[in-house]
This record gives sequence, structure tokens and C-alpha cells, in this order.
Amino acid sequence: MNVGLLQLPAAFGLAGATGLNATLPLFIVSLLARLGLIHLAPPYDALETDIAFWGLLVLALVEFAIDKVPALDSVGHAVMLPVAATAGAILFASQTGTVTSMDPGLSVIVSLPGGGAISGTVHLTRSAVRPVANLALLGPPMSLLEDASSAALTLAAALVPIVVPFLLALLVLAAVLLWERRRATRPPVPSRR
Repeated sequence: MNVGLLQLPAAFGLAGATGLNATLPLFIVSLLARLGLIHLAPPYDALETDIAFWGLLVLALVEFAIDKVPALDSVGHAVMLPVAATAGAILFASQTGTVTSMDPGLSVIVSLPGGGAISGTVHLTRSAVRPVANLALLGPPMSLLEDASSAALTLAAALVPIVVPFLLALLVLAAVLLWERRRATRPPVPSRR
């Protein structure tokens, strides 16, 4: 199998994962690179440095904690939108192989429409759904589900990219089923007479 074909699902998977949690995928990629499980080409190998690793760990823990507190999570989502889009662009660019054919700085700029748009769209969708979930007291459990999905998607994209399309399909199917279940269990709206 052509290894280059696996870069595309990995790029989309990593960008989508950053939409669910902006810093966790960067931290996981940093950890996997430090463990020698994946190889990052320059300039993305900067994620392997001590400063990047420990900084990303702190940011991931802060984002994790803030996202579990209703109302604070909405503020966090607003603040993290540019971070998520940037993280999505960086991880997307790290997988598409554009670094070999153009300046590394330019590759990140070119990846903004791809990775940044994917990550931003996922992030905005989750930001729109979260206030409704918070009203139903489902914000913290939904946040944990997002974190777990982000971690699973990141690990799959980095280690076994061929399963990413299947994971994405499962995530979409689960979201649709949850939405349909929610609609089916809603009490009918009384009519005004």
C-alpha cells in the first residue's frame, strides 16, 4: 500500500481531533514523537522538545479542567477557537507532506484552509451544542466524551491512519443517534389556545 495515501486520513483525523480538544492532540503527538512511535519532519519536530512537551501538558490540563465547568466552558471555547484552528492547521500540515515541496512556514499558511477549517468547524459545532447540553446537566459528561474521542482519533491518526474514516463515520453516526434519541424523548410542547 502507498504510505502517502495514509497521510490524508491522518491529516483529516488530527485536524478533527483538535476541533474536539485543541491542545490534547498536540500533546499526544508530542508524546508519541518523544517515545519514538512516530517521526515528525522539521519544523514539526519542535513538538518533541522539552519546552513544547511540558507546555502542551500544562495547556491540555488547563483546557481539560475549564471544559468541565458549565459557563466557563463557553468562555474557554471562545478563547480556544483560534488555538484549535491553528493546532488543526499545524497537525494537518505535518501529515500532508507539503513541507518537502515548499517552505515550512508557507505550508502552515496553505494548510489553514484545510486543517484550520476542519478544526474550526468541529470546534464551532461543539461550542454551539454545549450550552444546550449544560442546561440538561450533560456538559461535563459530554466534555469527557469529546476528550476521549479526541484522544482516540489522535492515536488512530498517528498510529493506524487507515481506521480514521471508520472512526469519523462512527462519531457522526453516534451524534445522529443521540440527536434522534433526544428528539424522541422530548415532551410534547403544549399548544396555546
